[in-house]
Amino acid sequence: MKRLTRRLFSAGLASLTLAFPVLLQAGQVLEVENGYVRGLPPGTQNTAAYMTLRNRGDVDVELVAAASPVAGSVMLHSTVDHGGMLHMEHLHGLVIPAGAEVVLKSGGIHLMLMQLGEMPKPGEEVALTLQFADGSTQELRLPVRSVLDE
Repeated sequence: MKRLTRRLFSAGLASLTLAFPVLLQAGQVLEVENGYVRGLPPGTQNTAAYMTLRNRGDVDVELVAAASPVAGSVMLHSTVDHGGMLHMEHLHGLVIPAGAEVVLKSGGIHLMLMQLGEMPKPGEEVALTLQFADGSTQELRLPVRSVLDE
């Protein structure tokens, strides 16, 4: 019985780390779900963070910046196809429409963590701060997943 209780408690904690509600200005509620940082081989200078941004409010929300203590900079990027060649383009903001969601994923929109001092290892957590156009911020702790687990 103790083992079952511990497993249920651990599962409950794990599910709590998957959804982070962000309370912004009146009428704005943004949830961050299924967030993680891609773990890459040691020595790699850049990696990416992925997540679902779900706007439960009745007004649009705009993500304008992000930061992490493990990275020299964090930028919002989109992967685009230019004549069969994939390139990343910097985005200056990302609007999450009222009642909608935007998925940050590999091969699409994502957060690039650049100039890493050291690549975080799978199983560790990375602190990440999201900044919104209204001046509010949200602190996240995202788990690091091995690229093999994606």
